[in-house]
Formats: sequence, C-alpha cells, structure tokens
Amino acid sequence: MDTWKGKALADRTPVSDVDLNYRIYNAATGELLSFGTNGGPGSLNGIVQDALAIQAKHPGVRLYVEQFDGPVY
Repeated sequence: MDTWKGKALADRTPVSDVDLNYRIYNAATGELLSFGTNGGPGSLNGIVQDALAIQAKHPGVRLYVEQFDGPVY
C-alpha cells in the first residue's frame, strides 16, 4: 500500500494502461506550445520528454500541462 504523510493512498493504475491526451501551454500567456497523444508503455515519459523539449526552446517560461479525455488538435 502506498502512503503519503502517514495516510493511505488510493490504489493506483499504471499510466501505460491508458492513452494520455495533452496540451502544453505557456502558463503566463496561455499560448499553446505543444499537444499530442501518448499511449502504451512509456506514455507518461513521452509527455515529459515533450515538456523538456518545449522548455529548452522557451527557457524561463513556466509550462502548464493539461490532460484531456480524447484526442486534442
């Protein structure tokens, strides 16, 4: 069982079991910087790698990542 600060956390589901649909925004301006869908093993890692690439292109920008229920365009 996972705990946080002494309290039990809800059972977890592996991220690789779902498709992750996301958009990455500039938190200050709301500008859309990237979007995509990652699924299967490594799906969360794909979003992290995208966020790191965006951060490298826009140093100093605070990113905001939002997940969606379906594909995003």
